[in-house]
Amino acid sequence: MFSPDRRLVLGGIASAALTALVPSSARVSAGLLEPKAMRGDIAVLTDAFTSLHPGLYRYLTPAQFLAARKRLDLIAAKPLSRGDFYLALSAFTASIRCGHSYPNPSNQNPAITTLFDRADRLPFAFIWLDGRMIVTRDLGSGQRLAPGAEVVTIDGVDTRAMLARMLPYTRTDGSNEARKLADLGIPGDGDQPSFDILRTLLFPSAGRSAHLEVRTGGATRTIDCPLLSAAIRDAALNPKSPASPYGWRFETRGTVGVLTMPTWAVFHEKWDWQGFIDASIDTAIDTKLTGVVIDIRENGGGLDCGAAVLARLITAPLKTDNYSRHVRYRVIPDRLAPYLKTWDPSFRDWGASAIGPDANGFYTLDRPGDASDTDTITPAKRRFTGKVAVLTGPKNASATFGFAALIKQHRLATVIGEATGGNLRGINGGAFFFVNLPESGIEVDLPLIGYWPDRPQPDAGVTPDIVVPRRRADIAGARDLQMERAIAVASA
Repeated sequence: MFSPDRRLVLGGIASAALTALVPSSARVSAGLLEPKAMRGDIAVLTDAFTSLHPGLYRYLTPAQFLAARKRLDLIAAKPLSRGDFYLALSAFTASIRCGHSYPNPSNQNPAITTLFDRADRLPFAFIWLDGRMIVTRDLGSGQRLAPGAEVVTIDGVDTRAMLARMLPYTRTDGSNEARKLADLGIPGDGDQPSFDILRTLLFPSAGRSAHLEVRTGGATRTIDCPLLSAAIRDAALNPKSPASPYGWRFETRGTVGVLTMPTWAVFHEKWDWQGFIDASIDTAIDTKLTGVVIDIRENGGGLDCGAAVLARLITAPLKTDNYSRHVRYRVIPDRLAPYLKTWDPSFRDWGASAIGPDANGFYTLDRPGDASDTDTITPAKRRFTGKVAVLTGPKNASATFGFAALIKQHRLATVIGEATGGNLRGINGGAFFFVNLPESGIEVDLPLIGYWPDRPQPDAGVTPDIVVPRRRADIAGARDLQMERAIAVASA
């Protein structure tokens, strides 16, 4: 299965995004990064990507990558703030169309996080539907923002224009644009949602409140609502549960159990997540439930928690190696060593595990038992024999994408909802370097293992067996049609 997530576009849009960052003379002031410093950082980053990135040319040619590099050089020809340079690097890495290659805000040092760690978070959750910002939950606006309401403007800026401005800086795999839209919502992706970062840098707030134009039904009103700190808004979004520090829960709805896992990024807690999965399935067996719904719609990935779920559904060992693993190097070049950080020193030298190179310079990676990948899943002693439905969505872009792909391929459950993120042509991940750019202090995530399918695949995510799109009317009516359909399938 696909590995953990540590946790665009080439051409006109990305070019426009980069060009828009070139500062006017009025913006040049003390404290900016000088061109020489930025050129040094760009050289380190492009050297690391061309030497080590296994999927650099999966969706673009070397000539196109060179053109993206030249655009980056163009904006670095004049002094830039660190925030503008961060944006430029975001647009550059987004042009590669690899969902794991970006200046991850969660991995930055304090000098960089101060750029966007401000009390300017909007006090509501939302998704994008047909290019419109649709409220899903009020998180403390004081204005009773109703689910289904459309936020038309924020501080005078049309939200559709805001979305268009942000898209070139947002990551995805291949042409899977739905993942970008999902990540630009709130809660969005990770503990530092892309929307928050980009809004801070592109549309900074002038005060402690936001002025909104909101449309509900046929009526439009203007309101002011307080801006929140990240901690306060996160607490409203994800209230702590005594059962799980990550918001996991298992509940019974009639004869169906619903296992909700909003994240698999369970890296740092001494919490028995596998025990939680086993206890949930055991409950379903012991209480003779007709079915189980596994809800991973909000889950961007993390550890390979899906293997523990699959072990409770299969009758024979399940091979998960439809995607072979490849790396671009056996040993990292000495010149790059000072700039590369990671949690596992073996990533610096794959040794005999890297077989090759082949004619194109790639090595096949063979590391049996690697904790970052599960090659074979062994059945657990107690198997759940009822109906199973899996709810998916465009945020499923790493380990959850791989889980959905396996589920559908082997018909282990009915996949319901919306198409996943990720890409059937293969993604990159499994192991990472964090490229430290010495002059700016910005760090960029660099995935090291490329996953290649064993046969040609479409440039798309996993399409559910039953597609149920989200609709504004359902949000306004507090209906979850995707869950309703999944429960109906699991009850049959």
